Amino acid sequence: MADFAPGSLYVDVPQTNMAVRRFVSDGRFIATKMVPKLVVKKPSGLYTTVNVGDLNRDELEPRGPTAAPKKAAWGYGTAPFKTDARSLEYDVNDAAAAAADVERNPELLVPRVLAYKAALHTERRMAATFFTPSAWYRTVTGAGADNTGTATAKNRLYFDNAGADIIEAIQDEIRIQSNLTGMAPEQMGFAMGGRLWHKVRNAAKIKAQVFATINGNNTLIAAARAAEAPQIAALLGIKWVGVSTAIYNAALENETPNNLPIVPPDDGLLFYSPTAGDENGDAGLTLQSEEPAAFARFVWNGVASDQGIQIRKVRDEKAGPGGSWANIIDVYNGFGVITPEAGTYFQGMVTP
Repeated sequence: MADFAPGSLYVDVPQTNMAVRRFVSDGRFIATKMVPKLVVKKPSGLYTTVNVGDLNRDELEPRGPTAAPKKAAWGYGTAPFKTDARSLEYDVNDAAAAAADVERNPELLVPRVLAYKAALHTERRMAATFFTPSAWYRTVTGAGADNTGTATAKNRLYFDNAGADIIEAIQDEIRIQSNLTGMAPEQMGFAMGGRLWHKVRNAAKIKAQVFATINGNNTLIAAARAAEAPQIAALLGIKWVGVSTAIYNAALENETPNNLPIVPPDDGLLFYSPTAGDENGDAGLTLQSEEPAAFARFVWNGVASDQGIQIRKVRDEKAGPGGSWANIIDVYNGFGVITPEAGTYFQGMVTP
């Protein structure tokens, strides 16, 4: 156990980095890969936006040998952001820790469990904020009939309908979204729930486009196998496809767990983000990205890391035999839509 410095509230121990790594790398969760972070200087305030319509305007004109050049013009705006502190504590008694088996070593187990719960909470906040049609300019709803129009709300065939062309339906939205924003399709992502993913990857029209190499003679043949996420991304011509398989238990302690899916299982979200699929991506205009993302995870690093996370240990000598350590995780995050036109929500795309 780490040494304790009397009078010091925060104790630096090796568990912190391990917990943060656990938070950002668990494959069941897609929030930190899907939604890029935007580090902010205060817990709440305003961030600057640039008028996309002005950026898409061509202002260059012919210029005479002695004439002054035309002045470029674009407008700025501001939008509010907010982060808040979400915390969870687990107490480890010294006597219980000393008697623990190796596989229950609290130095290893406690931060990993706290970080897992933080990832669970972040995934739920992400889903509640972005997996809803009210957040986005366009909504596509599953139905028994196909509508290929450009209205802000329309129906497309359920993706498990034998007549549905899933690739074409999503590519239609990619084209419309690109026309609305001027953003590049190859910088888009598509995130979906588990049931929708199962239907998409097993759709006959998609499996017909997936190929496999036969060992031995290297013959390239069509294979009736389920598609993988990178293959779907390649078929769509976008950067990333992600699937949230995370579940959470809403039942009380000692009751039968219900283990509900966090992301709506029949829904999907097509979105623009130059860093889709990347850990620690940035939502703003940076040296690595010249275009903003559809949304952001606002991170305040005033008292935490640049992920907005900290794990600390606080000593309580009076709690339990020999005293106790309070292991506390704090997460300073917020979520918000930046450009509603840069996302299309697919709602209920599997036959009920």
